[in-house]
Amino acid sequence: MTIKRRKFLKNSLLGALLGGTSCTAFSQPESKTQIPGKFMHMVFFWLKESTDLTEFKSSTAALMNAIPEVVSYHVGEPAGTPREVVDNSYSVCLIATFKSKEDQDKYQIDPIHEAYVQKNNDKWNKVQIYDSWNGN
Repeated sequence: MTIKRRKFLKNSLLGALLGGTSCTAFSQPESKTQIPGKFMHMVFFWLKESTDLTEFKSSTAALMNAIPEVVSYHVGEPAGTPREVVDNSYSVCLIATFKSKEDQDKYQIDPIHEAYVQKNNDKWNKVQIYDSWNGN
């Protein structure tokens, strides 16, 4: 294979992978749907060994369904992806989205949320929270 041909193929493939139109063998990637809600509330729970995992996840999902300000949510467990940069040490992850910071603030003082914390705070050893805002 000539140097010109290798360079053309390399540039064509690189262009296709980076979203260019150099190579017609690769189509443009489809546009992805952004997660609904501009405010993301991510809660990681490290549960005590005595905690029933299924019941805790069910209770957490029920909380999300009961709060009107919640736009979408995810309750899950570590995926077990064995990479150095991945923390699989938590027991349950809750991700909830809200339309605004103000809606998330309402959630924090909602009596349903406060009752959930009171009912469950003896079931975890640690909770870590990350909040993110996409103000666009």
